[in-house]
Formats: sequence, structure tokens, C-alpha cells
Amino acid sequence: MVRVLSLRKSGSNALQRAAQELAYNRSEIAIMKSKPRILVVEDDRQQSDLVIEVINETQRYHAIPAYDGEEALQILKSHQRGFNFLSNKIECILLDWQMPKMNGELFLKTLRNEEGSSPFKRHIPIVIFTAYNDKERQALAKDPTLGLASGYILKPFEEEELLGLLERIVVHKEAEILREILIERDQRWARELDRASQRREQD
Repeated sequence: MVRVLSLRKSGSNALQRAAQELAYNRSEIAIMKSKPRILVVEDDRQQSDLVIEVINETQRYHAIPAYDGEEALQILKSHQRGFNFLSNKIECILLDWQMPKMNGELFLKTLRNEEGSSPFKRHIPIVIFTAYNDKERQALAKDPTLGLASGYILKPFEEEELLGLLERIVVHKEAEILREILIERDQRWARELDRASQRREQD
């Protein structure tokens, strides 16, 4: 009889622990879902892991990885709201510009076309990861898709730069302001590069 009671008690303790663990996991999931979600689209897994770690260590955001543009679109689809008529649950996208399958430019254009299908959606703010040189910078500055990004981060980047930009976009809702600043700055770069090119031709 004592042995049976002991087994029952042991079983009860195990059930109690399992219930506590389940409650804890549910609590963790609820906390994770309550944090602003950041989609990190980066094909280099080591670089992606680094960015995810930097973001999640702040405990302010929940970073989600995607390793190419196609996977990123699938993740965005799984975070749709209001039968895809409302803004997505993802609050910011960090986008690598050069990727296999679907590069950053094609992903950006595809996303914006899709967002334009509903008047109730806001554009998800996008920050582009790139290591472009002067020629690529000039092309980007003249690209009509430029106004569709809120910022560029040059690789390699500092943690403070990334987290500062995220705070301005996600916490302070300054994506539109940053986009306007970016357009103005890159247009200035383009003019300067054009003038430098003209001087070289004259020389």
C-alpha cells in the first residue's frame, strides 16, 4: 500500500512538473509573440545567426530568420493579418541585397506590389544590408526602388548602428522620416558621383 501511494505521489509530481513546464513554455511563447517581430533575410547563415543573436539579446524584439527571398515571402504570408487586407505582423525587415533564388531587389519589388493590393496596409519598413562600392551606390541612388527602403547598413556593421536604426524604425516609428533622409542623401551622392565622373572625362 505504501508503495502504491509512493508511485501515485511520484506520478503526481511528474504531472505537476509537466504542467509547470507547459505553462512556462506557453508563457515564453506569449512573451515572444508580444515582442515586435523582425524578419532577417540573409543567405549567409553565419551572418544571419550573428544578426539574430544581436537582436534577440536586447530582449526587445523577436528576430525570425529567412535564407532567401522566396522563404521570406512565405514567412510574411504566415504572418498575415485580416485575410491579408491589413498590415503584416512583421514590423521590420533586414534584407541582404545579394542572395540566391530571389535577390533583394526582386524581393523588395514583389513585396511592395503585393502590399499595394490593399489600401489598409502600411509598407513594412526595410533596411538593406549591402557592401556596395561607388558604382553600385550610384546605381542604387538612381534606382526608383530607392524610396522603398528606410535605410542601408554597410557590411561589416557595428551592433550599435543596427540596434539604433531598429529603435528608430520599430519603437519611434520613424521609418518615413528615415526614408526621406535616405532619398535626399543618396540623390546628393549621385550628383557628386556624376560631377566627379564629368571631371575625369574632361581631364
